[in-house]
Amino acid sequence: YMLMMLMLMILTGTKPATGFYTYDDNYSEENYEYNEEVEVEEEANFLPVFESSPTVYRVRRGNTARLECAVDNLGPMILSWRRLINNSSAYIATGSIVMVRDKRFSVLTSTTSSMLLITLMTPKDTGEYVCEVSSTPPVHIKHWLKMKAPPSVAILGKPSSGQFTIQSGEELGLVCRGEGEPAPVLAWRREGQPLPDGESSVAADQIIYSSVGRGHAGTYTCTGDNGAGRVATDSVQVTVKYAPVISVDHSYIHHHNNISLELVCSVEAFPLASVQWSRTMEQEKINMDRARVGLRGQGKHVLILDNPMKSDLGSYQCTANNTEGRVGATISVSESAQVPTGRESVYEEASTTTEDTILETGKTVDTASDNPAVINTASDTSAVINNEAGDHKLLKHILHKMNKFERVNSDMVKAMKESNRYLYQILRNQNILLERNSTNILL
Repeated sequence: YMLMMLMLMILTGTKPATGFYTYDDNYSEENYEYNEEVEVEEEANFLPVFESSPTVYRVRRGNTARLECAVDNLGPMILSWRRLINNSSAYIATGSIVMVRDKRFSVLTSTTSSMLLITLMTPKDTGEYVCEVSSTPPVHIKHWLKMKAPPSVAILGKPSSGQFTIQSGEELGLVCRGEGEPAPVLAWRREGQPLPDGESSVAADQIIYSSVGRGHAGTYTCTGDNGAGRVATDSVQVTVKYAPVISVDHSYIHHHNNISLELVCSVEAFPLASVQWSRTMEQEKINMDRARVGLRGQGKHVLILDNPMKSDLGSYQCTANNTEGRVGATISVSESAQVPTGRESVYEEASTTTEDTILETGKTVDTASDNPAVINTASDTSAVINNEAGDHKLLKHILHKMNKFERVNSDMVKAMKESNRYLYQILRNQNILLERNSTNILL
């Protein structure tokens, strides 16, 4: 009898009721109409559909976390919250009942939603939270709770001195690690100048240069930003050790009574290079009575020859030396016209050439065209010589005119003085005559 009653309940789709149930023995299956489509539709009406989506909630420490769960067609079912810890889970709340003792947890419920609140957020509250519907089988969505944290960055392998020192030609790799919630966006820049490839910055956690040169030196900064209002930074100074690089030039300094010839040797090197001046011929020496050596700014070495003489003609060598190599360049001073004899000055021409240079590595560097360490200005020597000669002739002409003007001016001043004495004599005689006339009238 009970088995037949259960079968009848299933066929009619009715719910069990309390009390007695009356069964009609005259029931005929032929007289019963079963509508399968209506029954499926009625079951579908109670199928829960989540209106909320899985979400990552980021909350600052000490604030309140609010995790939302909204369901359409909830019907008579209820919503529950549970937390996933490792591979297990623990229920926090079912319906409006909180199942944990922590007073910071509470729920706000309605007929279609449930909100889990966690006050005074702490790091131990972070993790995965599940909103579950009491259906068969249960359906759920998952939320992630994370604590918002400002960004921090650190350059990996950074020395305590804050400086990387590498040799020219080696590989340079800079790697930056960032932390924060959310994870910061990392970027690299170089202080005061673009990156070696010309970019002002590059968004990446690392930058690698396969072969560095002196142009890669500088201070590199890693930045991290996650929108928390403060950008984190970390910097490292990169220095590149390289052999000296020399550029040579010459110029004239025109004084009122003489002319000085300056031989300039500009040196770039790290570590700093020591610089020496010498004559290329062993029997020739620099006359230090009329020569001066100076340093103008960083790396600009100057040899000054006051009133250059015929004996000063010849080649001068500038040699720069550091731990990475030795480089030299030659400046030749020669005459372009008839050279004065005796103690007359020579200032017609100075030309620049380069010498064959042997580095400490044992390699021979040929000429300036093949030696990147020597920058030669000899290609413009002829134009420079012509300009210098023309400038000198123009200067002599100007000085001659100025001297002539000074003589004319001196003559004018002398004439004015003579005229003033003549006028003074005339006025003195007039005063004497007036005094005599006055005396005669009184008498």
